[in-house]
Amino acid sequence: MIQLWAEKKDCCGCAACAQVCPCGAVAMRPDEEGFLYPQIDARLCSGCGLCLRACAWKNNQEYPERFEEPLVYAVRHISDGVRMNSSSGGAFTALSDAVLEQGGAVYGAAFDDGMNVVHARAQTKPERDAFRGSKYVQSNPGGVFSQVRADLLAGRKVLFTGTPCQTAGLTAFLGGADFEKLVLCDLVCHGVASPLMWREHLSRIEKTLGSPVAAYDFRDKSLGWHRHIEKAVGRNGRTDNRSLVSQEHKELFYSHNALRPSCHVCKYASFARPADITLADYRGIGKILPDFDDDKGVSLVLVNTEKGRTLFNSVLDSIEYRPGDTVSCMQTNLVRPTAPSPHRAAFWERYRRKGYLSAVKKYAGLGFKPRMKKAVKRALLKNGAIKK
Repeated sequence: MIQLWAEKKDCCGCAACAQVCPCGAVAMRPDEEGFLYPQIDARLCSGCGLCLRACAWKNNQEYPERFEEPLVYAVRHISDGVRMNSSSGGAFTALSDAVLEQGGAVYGAAFDDGMNVVHARAQTKPERDAFRGSKYVQSNPGGVFSQVRADLLAGRKVLFTGTPCQTAGLTAFLGGADFEKLVLCDLVCHGVASPLMWREHLSRIEKTLGSPVAAYDFRDKSLGWHRHIEKAVGRNGRTDNRSLVSQEHKELFYSHNALRPSCHVCKYASFARPADITLADYRGIGKILPDFDDDKGVSLVLVNTEKGRTLFNSVLDSIEYRPGDTVSCMQTNLVRPTAPSPHRAAFWERYRRKGYLSAVKKYAGLGFKPRMKKAVKRALLKNGAIKK
């Protein structure tokens, strides 16, 4: 029988294999960490091999239309309201507005009614607004690749946004065909976090709110763009962006204990992107262009293809921008994948034995001693006793 993966690091979870199967033999099932992996039902499998051919993770795809070096821009949307509701500078809103105004469809990550992160389709700006903001959880792609193909075959313009492995997966699902009206937009990705850990965090934050979560912001800007804090809003109207519980998921994410195994061997952590346009925070912009940084967010935009340049040029009336270069915009995940935590196995073992709270306290810096060390370091930095 066909084997799609031997080790967990061999699968990025894009679900192209499941969506391309004509027999419905491939289903995405969660493992013990909550990440989705394809499972083949031998009773339904015809052995056609389409699932293997649709695996961009295994196959070395070539992207001949890419520029030798991307065009680099620092971007701010002209609307402060858009920027404050975006993770960085609102570049995604400008790009997606252009597609929607042409009667196109936009795809991105959003919360469903149960606060699960899923990929979805939008035809209006209010629907698209659900895609704004980073989602530090791996999205469930469901059947959106098939929806994208249907839109393209109907002659509709499509902007698909996702992680680089998802955009590569869509390209492989489409058989490598260069659809003129498809624009791919990926992210400079740090890694995707476990949906299981997200559910555990939701359960904790709902107790502090005294209500189910109605909305969640992974990059709340109420204290400025340079401060990374998360904010939960309950159905009862209560909000929390200050408590230790509200920041648990952020701390766990950056501990690297709950990222998908494939993220640590990511083949897209470079300037050789599978998408037409790449988006990220333009970190360090305050030192490079201090007059352009007002602490409301600046997007890094990498234009990788002629198709991407055409879309970018169409939104110049709605953005402010400054040219950059690949040196000044350099980020770790444009050079190499995120390194795994040396405690990853111990974290998951403790979670299985003692539960979520015990695991995050010990391995995500949320115990008493790690918090005291952070507090002392912040005080020393503030007083100038030490430097970053």
